[in-house]
Amino acid sequence: MVRYGGTVHPGRVRDAAVRAAAAATDVDGFFDGVLGAMRPVLRSDLWAGVTLDPDTLMNTGGNFRHAVPRPYLARMLDIEYREGDVNGVAELARAPEPVGLLGSAVGGVRGRSPRYRDILYPLGLADELRVLLRDRYGVWGIMIIGLGPDAPPFGPEARAVARSLTEPLGEALRRLHLSRRAREAGPAAGAGGYAPDPALVLLDEEYGIVQLSPSAEFWLDELPALGERCPAGDGRPHGHCAGPDRRRTGAPGRWTERILPPAVYGIAAAVRSPGSSGSISSWAHTATLGRVRLHAWLMEGGGPARIAVSVEAAGPGEHLALITAAHGLTPREGEIVSLVLRGHPTAEIARLARLSPYTVQEHLKSVFDKTGVRSRRELVATLFARHVEPEVLRAADTGGPAASGAVPGRLEPRRAR
Repeated sequence: MVRYGGTVHPGRVRDAAVRAAAAATDVDGFFDGVLGAMRPVLRSDLWAGVTLDPDTLMNTGGNFRHAVPRPYLARMLDIEYREGDVNGVAELARAPEPVGLLGSAVGGVRGRSPRYRDILYPLGLADELRVLLRDRYGVWGIMIIGLGPDAPPFGPEARAVARSLTEPLGEALRRLHLSRRAREAGPAAGAGGYAPDPALVLLDEEYGIVQLSPSAEFWLDELPALGERCPAGDGRPHGHCAGPDRRRTGAPGRWTERILPPAVYGIAAAVRSPGSSGSISSWAHTATLGRVRLHAWLMEGGGPARIAVSVEAAGPGEHLALITAAHGLTPREGEIVSLVLRGHPTAEIARLARLSPYTVQEHLKSVFDKTGVRSRRELVATLFARHVEPEVLRAADTGGPAASGAVPGRLEPRRAR
C-alpha cells in the first residue's frame, strides 16, 4: 500500500488512530487526532467530525472547523435530515459495514445525489467518504470526509482501515462522552449560578432567521459552530470565535448573515421531514455549560416564520438517558436503575416494574457488570452521583421525569428514505 511517495502499513495507521482517540480529552482533540493519524491513507482539507445522539441519531455537536463553508451548511443539514440521500446516518447505522463512499453508493452516477449536486460539486470535490463510529452499545458519531479530484483512489486497503476503526473509535467516543459528563460541573448556568432563560429561534422556509429571543445569542454562542479556534487567552470557548456570521446585521431585528450551529439546523430540518409529527426533541453539547435540550416544531399562520426551535438547559431525563445508553443498559435495566435512585427496595421495585424479585436481582447484577460497580450504594455514590446533577436525584425522589426513565419528546430513530 503506497500513499504520497512512501509505503504505509494499514495496521500502523489504525493503531495510531486508536491511540489518538484514547488520548483525547475533548471532541475537538478526538477528531483532530484521528484524522491526523489517518492522513497517510486518507487526506482531506474538508471534513467534519460529528457527535450523535445514539437514540435519535441527531447531530449533538462535534468538530466543524474544517467543515463545508458557511453558505452550504443549512443545505447540507437539510439533505441529511429532511430530503434524504445515499449513505445517510440512519442507513449506515443499519448497514453491516458502516463505511460509505458516495460514488459507489450511486453506481458512479454522482449526479443522482443531491449532496453531490448541491454541495460537493460546487466545492470542487470528487467524492465523499463517511465512517460511522459505533460500538455494541450504539452509534456515537460519524466522520464525513470530502475527497478532492487529486486525492488517491479510495481502494480496498483504505476501506479496510476505515472499516477496522468504526468499533474502536465508537467505543473511545462513548467513553469520552462519559468522562466529559463527569467533568461537567452541573446544569447549564452562567456566572454565579445564573441559569439563562430558554431561547427561541424562529426560522423561515430557507432556515433564515426571522427572530431571536433575548437569550438566544447566549445559547447559540455556546453550541459547536463553524469556525476556527479562538486564539490562546482570548477568553472565549474553543471553536466559538465570533465572526461576521455571528452578528446582527442590516435593519433592526434582522439577522441576515448569522449562521446557526449545525445541531440547530439539523433539528429544524428533521421536524420538516416526511413522517414527522411536527414536533421533535433532541439534545446537544455546549462548549462550557454541559448539555442542552433542543425542541423544534412547525408553525402555522401567514407570517414568514415556519419553524420554531427552543434551546434550554437539559433536564434530568436527557442526562440519565445518555449515561444509561453509554453504559449499554437495556430499557428495562434503565427503568430499574431509576427506581434504585428513588431509594426503592427490591420488593417495591419488583411491584412497580411488574417483575419477580429474582428477575430484579438478575437485572441489577447485569447493571453492576456493565457499570463496574458491586452494590447499589456504589452505583449511586460512585457512578451516578459523579455523572448526574443533584437535580436528577431530586427529581427521582419526587417522581419526576428521571424517575420514570422517560425522556420527554424523544425522537424515534430515523429511517432511510
